[in-house]
Amino acid sequence: MSLSDVLKKAMIVLALILIATLSVTKLTPYTTDPETHSHSIEQLDKEIASVLKLSAGATGVSAAISLLPGDACTPISEQFADLVKYFLIVLSALYLEKYLVTLIGTVSFSFIIPLACVVLALGILCSKDRIKVLAAKIAVAAVALYLVIPLSVRTSEAVYSSYESTLEHTIDSAEEISVDNDDASVVEKFTAWIENAALTVVDYVTDLLSRFVEAIAVMLVTSCLIPILVVLLFVWALKIMFRSDPYFAPFADNMKIAGPVGNVLPLSDRKNKEDN
Repeated sequence: MSLSDVLKKAMIVLALILIATLSVTKLTPYTTDPETHSHSIEQLDKEIASVLKLSAGATGVSAAISLLPGDACTPISEQFADLVKYFLIVLSALYLEKYLVTLIGTVSFSFIIPLACVVLALGILCSKDRIKVLAAKIAVAAVALYLVIPLSVRTSEAVYSSYESTLEHTIDSAEEISVDNDDASVVEKFTAWIENAALTVVDYVTDLLSRFVEAIAVMLVTSCLIPILVVLLFVWALKIMFRSDPYFAPFADNMKIAGPVGNVLPLSDRKNKEDN
């Protein structure tokens, strides 16, 4: 190896050290700053506020229904009380997303990007193209990981916005009949609302319960299902990326490649067959 090649590799390694340092000292503070993710945090706060109102509304409606004379609405009152646990699941998922928005920036740019730089430096010093490719894939994975939560929030926002007016209507309906400890005529008011709507008590509370169930379904989709699907898409993309080179197949679960006669064989089986 000539002196010029050594100097060239040394300069590249120094550049990689600089990139890793900038990633930790500059990119990490920027990606973890709440102002950088103000839109995502604002959207999550809006959904959190809606969940809290729906949870309080379900509790209030359950208490109001329990004050009605007779036992006709008692099962419905219990169902309203049971809805609170589902709102708790949604609320936990939303708070997890809110914290991960800034936390993932630290993981990606303080650990994974510097790791990619180290791997690339080793590939350059050892003149191994496969290691260089692995470093590039690690860097791509870091950026993709950083974009997972913002992407899921943006997707959830599109679904949430289409149902926002319905959720607000459900919240308003629940607040109208919530129980006030200083209000001794809550039963009379509740009965008057039902009479003005020309509905029976069972019809009124059943319709309200169906709206709450719909609200839970929407919140579960936006706060739980969509983020999970985005993460699964991210994992699938990583598996496809590593699967493109059989050398990195162990990084992908259940990696399989074609056998010599068209049969699909695991990588380890093919290696054993070739050795024999």
